[in-house]
Amino acid sequence: MADTQLWLFRPADTSWDAAQRLRGKVDLPATEESLAELRQRVARLAEGPTILLHPPDEAAIESGRVIASRFACSLSAVSDLADPDLGLLEGLSLAEFERRFESRHAEWLASPLTVIPPEGEAMADARARILDALAEILVQRAGQRVGIVLHSIALAIVRDALARGDGSRLWERVEGRSWCTQYVLPADAGVLLGD
Repeated sequence: MADTQLWLFRPADTSWDAAQRLRGKVDLPATEESLAELRQRVARLAEGPTILLHPPDEAAIESGRVIASRFACSLSAVSDLADPDLGLLEGLSLAEFERRFESRHAEWLASPLTVIPPEGEAMADARARILDALAEILVQRAGQRVGIVLHSIALAIVRDALARGDGSRLWERVEGRSWCTQYVLPADAGVLLGD
């Protein structure tokens, strides 16, 4: 069986992303400026997926439509690809997060997968949910050209897993990185990822 081609796309920014606020699962639209920038970026890609999956929030849906229209691919929402529920952290800037939850912020930087946001989803649980969804997608779509739209935290988790990381370098997987990353994975990648 042929290798699986995987594209990971970061969606257009919401107003909270632009203001560097923690978004979590809050459902916000993408800004028009960011959608216009995404359209320009996508137009420059020579090739892309034949199926595109995304979390069910407005910014991911809007971004998915932009990408899907460029490559004439099918589009489908997968709720388990959503960023974690950050509870009381949602909407905070990193400076506010550090000031209000100093020890949790230090943990967020040093050992992100051990963080349990107040009134939110444990990061370890979110990682398991996201990677289970990814493994299922890769098993079902083995040998195909698959695109996935992911917000920053889910994107960091997936990139870290594909690099066989342990989560300690999670934030390095997204900071300063491209809005689109392409991987060529063996056809059994979904099974291997699920192990």
